[in-house]
Amino acid sequence: MPRSASPTRRKQPRQQRAQATCDAILTATARILIRDGYETTSTNRIAQEAGVSIGSLYQYYPNKEGLVFAVLEHHGAQWLAGFEAALHDSASASLNVAVRAIIQKILTLKRLHPQLDPLRYALLPVLRPLGYVDTFEQQLFRLVRAFLAARLEDIRPRELDMAVFIIVHTLEALCHAAGVDRPDYLTNEPFPEELCALVLGYLRPEPVALRPPPHRSAAPRRKYEQ
Repeated sequence: MPRSASPTRRKQPRQQRAQATCDAILTATARILIRDGYETTSTNRIAQEAGVSIGSLYQYYPNKEGLVFAVLEHHGAQWLAGFEAALHDSASASLNVAVRAIIQKILTLKRLHPQLDPLRYALLPVLRPLGYVDTFEQQLFRLVRAFLAARLEDIRPRELDMAVFIIVHTLEALCHAAGVDRPDYLTNEPFPEELCALVLGYLRPEPVALRPPPHRSAAPRRKYEQ
């Protein structure tokens, strides 16, 4: 059966010191996963990297899988909270203004949470065959669909699920490629403008086709022109 992205912790941190321990464990988990990959990651290595005992780690997380789920959930929840706030702030803006503000927010979130994309791209191919449910993508699709549904009069696509799929995966692929190959683009002013042009060009209603000018037969040449 598909598993939830949220692991069941053995113990919830109730004090500041305990929360700091959990934060150190999650940070170490993300660092090792990105650096060494899923297969070579172990709870012993995570505990050593975090500077905690293996017993302390197992107080809060049952196994490696639980830690991986917790890392994805932690970074994804922070990202989605910022994205949802941008959608809320742009609710009454025009389509052009809203899309620009949202894309700027996406790029800001990419810079604030640089670990999320590498983790997702590295782990999803491993976790999906195990029945992992990508709730981050599900929630992202839901938010974008609600944004489009509220603007049906302003946009061309009518198959909203398809439109969400196209927009989300196009922006995700371009931002990930920029982060890997051209990180300077993420802070380069023309890049968000090009992304806006791409999205708005897809969303805007098709312009009314202009009628071709009427065909005019060539005027007869005068004798001195022959």
